[in-house]
Amino acid sequence: MNKKNGFSLIELMVVVAIIGIIAAVGVPSYQSSVLKSTRGEGMTATLDVMRAQENFFANNFRYSTDLTELNYSNPHVTSNGRYSISASTCNGGLALTQCVLLTATAIGAQVDDGNLSLDSQGNRTHGIKTSWIK
Repeated sequence: MNKKNGFSLIELMVVVAIIGIIAAVGVPSYQSSVLKSTRGEGMTATLDVMRAQENFFANNFRYSTDLTELNYSNPHVTSNGRYSISASTCNGGLALTQCVLLTATAIGAQVDDGNLSLDSQGNRTHGIKTSWIK
């Protein structure tokens, strides 16, 4: 009895082609999921800075564009270095006694996901969207 063990070259090539197709579909989807999940770091940090802005407002009757007044660095870089948060006056020329705009600028690989912004009136944007959640 002459029994062959192993795989033929064609069988092996078919398996390699199937793995390639699965990887071509799966890797971009995985990378997109990683960007979405790390967006939470920017959201959390921006909300923390806004909380500090509201505390500052309660004591000083104005917001601050200088984050050092809130005990943050200016600009404030998140713990994992994916976002840089800065403060400015709101669009539309509102005074700092009425509104402050926080912008979380994406850094490094997070740039592909876009920037986040939050103002003291509750308006949130993510890139060109009017919400943080996709």
